[in-house]
Amino acid sequence: MSEPPAQLPQLRFNPPDGNIATPVTEWWSLMADYWDGGQENLYLKCSLRRIEFCKCSNGARHEFLVLFFGHWIDGSSAEAVICVDRTFKLRAQDDNSSKQFPGLLSHSSSEPSPALDSVSMVGSPHDAKLRLIQSHGPYTTLCTLRFSPSSAPSALEVSAVLFLVHQQAPVYNLIDSQCFWFADTVWRSLKALFPRNQELCNVNNHNSRARYGGLTVGPSDPSIQAVCNAYESEWQRVLTKVEQVKQRHEAELAYALQQGVEQGRAERQNEIDQLRAGQQHDADQMRQMQVELVHLRAIMGVAASEGTRD
Repeated sequence: MSEPPAQLPQLRFNPPDGNIATPVTEWWSLMADYWDGGQENLYLKCSLRRIEFCKCSNGARHEFLVLFFGHWIDGSSAEAVICVDRTFKLRAQDDNSSKQFPGLLSHSSSEPSPALDSVSMVGSPHDAKLRLIQSHGPYTTLCTLRFSPSSAPSALEVSAVLFLVHQQAPVYNLIDSQCFWFADTVWRSLKALFPRNQELCNVNNHNSRARYGGLTVGPSDPSIQAVCNAYESEWQRVLTKVEQVKQRHEAELAYALQQGVEQGRAERQNEIDQLRAGQQHDADQMRQMQVELVHLRAIMGVAASEGTRD
């Protein structure tokens, strides 16, 4: 049996323990902060291979995306699967608890509900179907978007797009910015920004996207255009953060090495000083012995001279 692929904190190539969900507003930063001592952030080497557009079969027909990322080791067939979707939180008025709801569930609160756009770790493709059914219920895969290996976005690039989509509508709106809008905007933004791709779906499935009760409720061309327009500057911001993290860790490593060198020099100098002190002590003892020997010889000489006179 082959060894299981190595993990990354924000991409799990093996099933994670429990449910690990991260807000898209934090996901990019957590990946940008990653450092393993190498020359390149490993999330830059995990490319997006394909996306599946999925729709729940029951209830509000919640829509979500399933993304498959390749391993950073060249030639590895391992894939890490994540689920991306939009839900919302309702805050109970009588306490500080909150409940999470998918899809188009309506609510009576007059206060706007914050959109909860999150990335959930699923594990490998082998584990994906069962774990997604456990978390979302029965669902259908409507379409697949495959990316060319030569131009596929990295996990970090995808995280920048997710963040920008969230920024377009950070508040959940039942009509304009619910799960349908989010899934469609992410899908079409990635498709537009990284155009060397192939969309696979039949007409019926394609027309089922972003629809509820026969009505189109999701697509937003202005949002997609806004994401595409903002992407380059946002991506530069992410790269700047990655470079800052690299420089900080390299500076800390250089400082630690310098401290080690200086400590080593100090320890070596101490050894040299101790050796010299020992040599000086030996030399002093030798001189003292020579003085005592001369003194002894003088005493013996005096005694011999007196004995001869007697």
